[in-house]
Amino acid sequence: MKNFKMYIFVAVTFIAVTINAQFGISAKGGAYIPVGEFADSYTTGMGGEITFIYSTNPNFQFGITTGYSHYSADEDVLKERILEDLKDEGLENINIDATIDAEAPLNVVPLVFNIKYLFGNKNFKPYFFFEGGIFFYELITKAHIVIVNRSEPIDILDSIENESSTMLGIGGGLQYKITKKLFLDFSAKWSIMNNIKLVEADVNEELKGADKTAQTIGIIGGLSYYF
Repeated sequence: MKNFKMYIFVAVTFIAVTINAQFGISAKGGAYIPVGEFADSYTTGMGGEITFIYSTNPNFQFGITTGYSHYSADEDVLKERILEDLKDEGLENINIDATIDAEAPLNVVPLVFNIKYLFGNKNFKPYFFFEGGIFFYELITKAHIVIVNRSEPIDILDSIENESSTMLGIGGGLQYKITKKLFLDFSAKWSIMNNIKLVEADVNEELKGADKTAQTIGIIGGLSYYF
């Protein structure tokens, strides 16, 4: 009998929560600014995010976010590192005016769970949130080098890193009501990506240094729609 009552209680609670729940989706895009050591080697990235929203009441939301962001290695840093590596390999007389066509794009795909708290009124809703999960990244390094007084160019074969690790984020934003179900949505967040291998600006370390912690400040905006 006690078990039966417990089942009834759980079922009623689940139905009550489901009835009051609201589902939605958010799509945003913008800039991701490298911070700290990450900024030594990379320029501002661009990308976007999609969040699938589950709202239990007007103040609390849970979500699952994925997306894509793209960063480019700083061209001057990358060329300097490649020249240093070539000198280490015995090409001491390499001309400083050598033509170097090099790139090291970094592509990041997050998959995080987030909790958001909203306040304000029906038309204007500031909020703050916390998120955590994993991310997948791809780092490609390649170069084509033409050296003065050398007949054959040097090609550095594509080097590809495909890895995953954990990440955390915290931030805030605001929603502004356009229609009953559609909101403008702008936010800023600080993200930390753990154990990521990057192009290393420090000439005393290998080109792709040891795993590091990369930090970004994301400034993004878009739309949120509730069904």
